Amino acid sequence: MADKFLAEQLAPDRLESACRAAGQPLDLRRHAGYDHGYFFIATFIADHLRHHAALLNG
Repeated sequence: MADKFLAEQLAPDRLESACRAAGQPLDLRRHAGYDHGYFFIATFIADHLRHHAALLNG
C-alpha cells in the first residue's frame, strides 16, 4: 500500500474489477508499508512460488 506506482501504474483495483467481471478467482493481497520492491518480493516470494507449483503440478 506504500508503492508510489500503486494508483497510476499498478492499478490493483482495476485488476480486481476485471477478475470479478470475468468470474476469475483472485487472491489480491494488500500490505501496509510495502512497496513493489525487493522487501515485498523477498517477504512473499515463497507463497507466490507455492501457488505456481500447485498449478503446474495439478
